[in-house]
Amino acid sequence: MNFALRNEADRTRRNTPRAINRRIDRQTETNLRNYSVRTPQAIDRRIAELRSEWSIERYLQLNVAAVGLSGIALALAADRRWAYATCAALAMFMTHQLQGFDPPLPLLRKLGIRTREEIDEEIYALKVMRGDFDAAEMNPATATTEEVESVIRAVGA
Repeated sequence: MNFALRNEADRTRRNTPRAINRRIDRQTETNLRNYSVRTPQAIDRRIAELRSEWSIERYLQLNVAAVGLSGIALALAADRRWAYATCAALAMFMTHQLQGFDPPLPLLRKLGIRTREEIDEEIYALKVMRGDFDAAEMNPATATTEEVESVIRAVGA
């Protein structure tokens, strides 16, 4: 699978060095290569693992929640100045949402943590290998309810 065609407008990937992005892409390709010869049951297990895999966004949400709650608790219990830590955490998360950068981002990417979009790409590739989309062919102009439902089931919506 060629991930070079991936939309590089993804803010997280844009703020990650190319070498790290390539390493993450190579690992995904290796995973897909390994599962291309596995049974549908093994692919099912892998898809379940991927659905529960923590993404960059989830780690950053946890980071903001921990700093925010700690800052509020310290501001209420000790000193009001701790409220600034809460504001800083929220500002970091807002910066990530707007620009794709957050101070913990480089470390998380070096550890191989992927974005939700990267994880979903692997899930869809595994579904293609498993044959989920084979029965989902339809003509949009004459599609029946059953055909539309089969497409929705194939993508997991």
